[in-house]
Amino acid sequence: MPHVVTASAFLDLRAARPELPLFDVRSPQEYARGHMPGALNLPLFSDDERAAVGTVYAREGAEAAVLTGLRIAGPQLADKAARALELAGSGREACMHCWRGGQRSAAMAWLLEQAGFTIHLLRGGYKAYRAQVRADFLRPARLHVLTGMTGSGKTEILLALQQLGAQVIDLEGLASHRGSVFGNVGMPPQPSSEQFENNLHAQWRALDFRRPVWLEDESRRIGNVTICDEFFGVMEGGRRFAVEAPRADRVRRLAALYSAGGHDEALCHAIDVIRKRLGGELHARCLRAVREHNYAGAADMLLEYYDKTYRRSDGDSRLAARLVCTVDDPQETARRLLPYDGMPV
Repeated sequence: MPHVVTASAFLDLRAARPELPLFDVRSPQEYARGHMPGALNLPLFSDDERAAVGTVYAREGAEAAVLTGLRIAGPQLADKAARALELAGSGREACMHCWRGGQRSAAMAWLLEQAGFTIHLLRGGYKAYRAQVRADFLRPARLHVLTGMTGSGKTEILLALQQLGAQVIDLEGLASHRGSVFGNVGMPPQPSSEQFENNLHAQWRALDFRRPVWLEDESRRIGNVTICDEFFGVMEGGRRFAVEAPRADRVRRLAALYSAGGHDEALCHAIDVIRKRLGGELHARCLRAVREHNYAGAADMLLEYYDKTYRRSDGDSRLAARLVCTVDDPQETARRLLPYDGMPV
């Protein structure tokens, strides 16, 4: 019989024994929408097969659906077991879940036990895991949130803090987006909001909550990814640390970032998206600068728009400190922030 555990215990087991394979036996489409980090898709049914079983269930009831599922899966069981053995390598112990901890995971657990596996089964399946994700985000934490105008180097400062031993979550890295209308330029495709939450949760659960956690201030949406209410509410309660950098340094950083990789068409498209907010004249000048490869000129003009937007949101009562950076040195700025982390400089 499989060892059935709660979502919290399942996650603790995954943390303690990351070498154990995790088999997600949902359909490929379910897996693609969102899965536990590190999970291997070992579907009992294909997407079409799952739909067929669901149709029978709706029309004829549970018994008929089970028989349909057996007819579909039966001839494939040897291949499923062989695939599990291939994925597991030399080990014969694995974690497993389906959507609700029902027939699919029970069937696959039985099959793999016949093949010599010891199976740890997630009670309530992926649905229970997702509920645990949201619950864990409500855990009290001391968040230190970096704010600052566009191009201030907040991401670079966060990475420098991480190198110095601080706890850091890079939300933009997890979202594959830099947060503005230009945020997807040169970035890989974004995950779904569900997958973003799962990946974020994997980092969140591993934190030492006796220490602060540093992250960058973000709106509720990072490109197409939406931060869930639970985590966003915790972010809103964090202490703010504002970084002020000279405009010339910010222009230089943005120009270097967006001039690399030949993304002119994507830059022009992003400028078109905010055409109404820029106004016709500024919009045309920005487009011309990009097409002439004058990236510094384009960045300087665009900061006129972004700085006005930032100033309207400035004046936060949660502000703990304001750091004026006369030199563009993220490592030095990070060292100045360390005392707020409780770490020696």
